[in-house]
Amino acid sequence: MDLQLLLNDVHEIFADIDANKSFDGLSNKGIYVPSIQVERRNVYFILHEKDDQGYTQKSLVVYENRLTVDDFEAVESLEDGDSTLVVGELNEVNNKALAKRFPWIRPVSRRNYKYSFGVGDRLGNASNAHLRLLKGRGILPVLAQQSIRELMLMHRTNTDVFQSASWAVFEEGFTYGWGADGDHVKTEYEVDYAVKVGCSMITLDCTEVINNDAVNLSEEELDKQFNALDDDQKKYFNDTYLDKTFKVGDSEVHFTKHDVEESVLTFYGAILFAAQIYKDFVVPYNLDFEISMDETPYQTTNPNHFFFANELHRRNITPVTMAPRFYGEFQKAIDYIGDKDRFERELVVHEAIAEHFGYRLSIHSGSDKLSVYEIIGRVAKNGWHVKTAGTNWLEACRVVAHKDPKLMVEMYKYAYEHLDDVKDFYVFNAQTDGKAPKPETINEDNIITVLGDDDGRQVLHTMYGSLLNLEHNYHYVFRDKFWDVLKKNQDLYDRYLNIHIAEHIDLLQGKYRSKEEALEVHEPKTDISKEY
Repeated sequence: MDLQLLLNDVHEIFADIDANKSFDGLSNKGIYVPSIQVERRNVYFILHEKDDQGYTQKSLVVYENRLTVDDFEAVESLEDGDSTLVVGELNEVNNKALAKRFPWIRPVSRRNYKYSFGVGDRLGNASNAHLRLLKGRGILPVLAQQSIRELMLMHRTNTDVFQSASWAVFEEGFTYGWGADGDHVKTEYEVDYAVKVGCSMITLDCTEVINNDAVNLSEEELDKQFNALDDDQKKYFNDTYLDKTFKVGDSEVHFTKHDVEESVLTFYGAILFAAQIYKDFVVPYNLDFEISMDETPYQTTNPNHFFFANELHRRNITPVTMAPRFYGEFQKAIDYIGDKDRFERELVVHEAIAEHFGYRLSIHSGSDKLSVYEIIGRVAKNGWHVKTAGTNWLEACRVVAHKDPKLMVEMYKYAYEHLDDVKDFYVFNAQTDGKAPKPETINEDNIITVLGDDDGRQVLHTMYGSLLNLEHNYHYVFRDKFWDVLKKNQDLYDRYLNIHIAEHIDLLQGKYRSKEEALEVHEPKTDISKEY
């Protein structure tokens, strides 16, 4: 790299500042303008350069007083009077050094934000596009959001996820705040790991301490197990809830004998677990606390929700957000399945409960639920957190389907034939209804249609780990080819991401009144892949 020319670029930046000019006319088009930060006579920015393979390589450029610049890890450097020009990698050391100068590249709490949106960037290269879209929207993006399962399947760590997000924030000059979620942590060890990485929130997945069997018990067995509790426990639960009606906003929540016994036997263990995590981790580390009670095979009734929230309240615990399992099906990668009118009626009560206890609702598996976003945005006046994940991967598959259709055909065939790999992880229609496109009907000319088919989307969505980790003779079968296509077509990927997430956000913010209206505005009328 010619450091003298790069030094000239730095002085050009100073000249533009002194002349009150923008940076749009910089001589070096490799300087990513949104990343430029000037502090006194120090300059920081990201430099883009194409390598021989056509990949964009990124470097950090720092021009800073030589007495302090040693915080940065340099690949190359050049002295210039009292300052030093440093070119370094986008690594953890340099990220920490930048954070000392620009604290906004570290995640913040969601407490002061009415709306937040989790984007679940599994691949680690979608955050830039997300940030460009969300600037000025009044929504806190939760960029780092990966469950332990997703980390394992992608061979990533929370540190990888955190660093990818933080660098994207700096690169885009996104000073509005962002979040980092230790997503679906289930044990104290997993919570501790998220804390040490630097997550600003945790999503506590209570699946393993929720007694799902209680829902299917007969009335006789339900009574038997409830009556096996200590007398003082039974008295407290009955005195507090039995035949009681609680006013929440304009709604009411009534507890029958069944509601009381089912709520106690199903959720009380999870409540005690959540209280312990709150005491040991949330308070000491000032974390945003989200509780997930949605990973169950049945919906969360209004009494279930009220019971959980009220028992937390008794212990002086108010989460930032809570995720019930709502009526209907929130399957991966496809739209909502169910009666939308009933969903809205029950959401109104869930929202009233949340507002009564001082937290916001969280909607999990929120990707592509376009038909209910307008309802959520309208009903959840107290604010919302919507968690999406995975369909960014499908937009990456869309890029591959256009740019290397042969590869995408091979990937779909493998995914279809090995769907049992993920049967223990996901519940989705494509497993059971047999309607996903048959591999023998798919070719290079029509592979793109798979991404418009609900079952086809689910096949690809759930099989991301199996596809990217498949090896033969110590070589990846798909991973390297997949990444080659994606890296060479990042601009197209960014465009698809922008379209995809804009449909989500615009409906949530009430810009459009229906899924059909949003799609009409955002979906391209021509094949935009030919523009890239």
